[in-house]
Amino acid sequence: MTETAKANNLNPFRYLEYILTVLKDHQEDKEYSFIDDILPWSEKLPEICRSKTKTINI
Repeated sequence: MTETAKANNLNPFRYLEYILTVLKDHQEDKEYSFIDDILPWSEKLPEICRSKTKTINI
């Protein structure tokens, strides 16, 4: 999960912190469509999850 976050130019710590908070808020939900919004490639992720530096894969 952290490698996928890095591959999508996210800060892995901030991203995991965010998704754990969101998941906690949806524990009782029967509808799981919110998951699309927290995937690492989602455009709806908050700016705090974005990495300040660009990752270069060699």
